[in-house]
Amino acid sequence: MTQAEEYWEAYLAATHQNKEEAAFSGELMFEDEGFTGMSQLALILGGQKTAVFSPFPAYEINREPLPLAGEVYIVEDTNGKPRCIIEVTDVNVIPFGEVSWEMAQREGEDENLQAWREKQREYMSDEADLCGFDFNDGTKVVFEVFKVIYR
Repeated sequence: MTQAEEYWEAYLAATHQNKEEAAFSGELMFEDEGFTGMSQLALILGGQKTAVFSPFPAYEINREPLPLAGEVYIVEDTNGKPRCIIEVTDVNVIPFGEVSWEMAQREGEDENLQAWREKQREYMSDEADLCGFDFNDGTKVVFEVFKVIYR
């Protein structure tokens, strides 16, 4: 049994859920450019990070389904060790230029909307270059809200 499977079993036992009825969407890891990914995980475990943004065109180009409210994921650290379980609570697709400070704050990383936009423009532009689309303020982004349900 893998670490993720053991962690899922512990979650099911702690929450008294039936294995056949419990939703499980997979494992994921939050990564940092130039870091080990542990700072993103620390923000999630500390409750500061409750959302993530990603470019909508990347889903279309890669033919990946959008996340859905109710999906449940095991979040792993950079060594593949399960650290918590999150549930997606809301998903919206909006133009980048319409992201409000209230939304951006949920990523838990920046002091103001301008700082958030600068960092996100760099990230989204890199993703656009990799996937082959143009990024601008009108580009739609996926705003995914989640909560930690087990740790």
